[in-house]
Amino acid sequence: EEEQGSEEEEEEEEEKEGEEEEEERADGVSGEEDDSLKLLPEIAEEEDGNCAFDEVIAADDDEEEEEDEPVTAEHSDLTTEAPDRDIPFVIEAPEHYSELKKLLAGRDEGTKVTVIKRIIASNFPTLREENKAKTAVIYVLLIKYLVKSYSDGSLTRPLLEAVTLEIFNLTKHVPRDVYTHFFNYFNSLLHTVENNAGKNLSAVIAKRNIIYLYLLERIYPVTDYKHPILTPILMTVGWALTSCGLRSVADLKIGLYLSNFILRASKGRYSPDLIYFLSQTVRRTAGKHFEYVSNFAFKPSLLLKGDDSKPHPICFSTLYSKDTSGSDVFHGLLLTIRSAMQTYHDYTAFAGLFHTTFRALSELDTSALHSDTTSLLSSLTALYTQYSQKTMPFLRYADAKPVSIKMYEPKFGEVWVRERKSKDETAHLKRKVKSEMKGAVREIRKDNRFISRLKHKERASADADRKRKVNEIMGFLSKEQGEANDLKYRKKRGQA
Repeated sequence: EEEQGSEEEEEEEEEKEGEEEEEERADGVSGEEDDSLKLLPEIAEEEDGNCAFDEVIAADDDEEEEEDEPVTAEHSDLTTEAPDRDIPFVIEAPEHYSELKKLLAGRDEGTKVTVIKRIIASNFPTLREENKAKTAVIYVLLIKYLVKSYSDGSLTRPLLEAVTLEIFNLTKHVPRDVYTHFFNYFNSLLHTVENNAGKNLSAVIAKRNIIYLYLLERIYPVTDYKHPILTPILMTVGWALTSCGLRSVADLKIGLYLSNFILRASKGRYSPDLIYFLSQTVRRTAGKHFEYVSNFAFKPSLLLKGDDSKPHPICFSTLYSKDTSGSDVFHGLLLTIRSAMQTYHDYTAFAGLFHTTFRALSELDTSALHSDTTSLLSSLTALYTQYSQKTMPFLRYADAKPVSIKMYEPKFGEVWVRERKSKDETAHLKRKVKSEMKGAVREIRKDNRFISRLKHKERASADADRKRKVNEIMGFLSKEQGEANDLKYRKKRGQA
């Protein structure tokens, strides 16, 4: 009884320590934002949640109420602070998002990655044939876990990179399922942009797209022009960038986010949508000096407000935050322009591409901006002057190939083959079989004659050998008979 009482007291102390650690972790997540997550690429999504998702995620929609409830230690068989030795080495593949959420609830980042790795290793597609279907389900659930974690603000850069690596390794084992999943997502994105053209960009682009574009950029690091997934995604993102409205700081932040995605994912290819967005944004910021299109309708003074604080970069955690100032967005706009210049500096038409943008930048009133922003603007001007020193070649017709000298060579026409009627086909085949049969018989006779000659030659050789041996034997016997007769004659004479 004393031992049982001491064990119960120890369990109560461990539960209290676990609750205190959970409270400390929750305070750390809610009170601090992870600024190490830099600006990453993303796509658009419907706010009402009508985007096409895979069957596995669609099946989880019935459990949304249960998923929104926090999973405590009572709902899960795993303890709050479970060391690696308490994690089973073989873990069954979860079939729904709620199961995966319970497996990862209340754990630190390192333990979460360990659990994910053991789930994948226990159900690896090369172990059994039926594991391929389980791997496809795990693939979709991991993507949904990243989306949910980013939506509630608990996703950090180390966890994102670790889970992305596992997703990338699974892609080569189920490529067809991965293509189907991202293609369905592309269709949903396309319908979203098409149905919401003209609306605010921040209302069209939701948080889920950040994770999807982050994964797309790393799963498909391609350079070809006809990639079945990345090429239509780039075109749709460019369409959203130029057709949706830009009326607030939030819209401009999303626009800069999409611009950086295009720069990284296009791998140096020219994007007219990106150049159009940058030039129109700067022209609108310049105010009454330049005309602008209707969807770039934000106030010119929105980005040029005076602020003594140092500009902060637009990071992963502050992308949807309302605390970002206009000066920070303008500083990010200048950084994006610098990245675009460094990407397109080899183009012969570089000066023409950025002429409108730098003409508008020269008209800006930068007296109220921070010194870092003004120095960046000066460096952009010097960079534009440096890259614009290119000699434009004169336009000319394409060189025509010289006409070859006529050669007097005979022309050979095609061989004409008489078309046989269907009724003559049987007789023709019979004649062909008969001729082939005669040829086969002829060849068989030749073979028989050759074989008979060979056998006759061997038989004659054997007869000659036998005759020679018989003669030798007869000669030997006649010699012996002579010697015997001579001996007999000598004996008779000696008796007489």
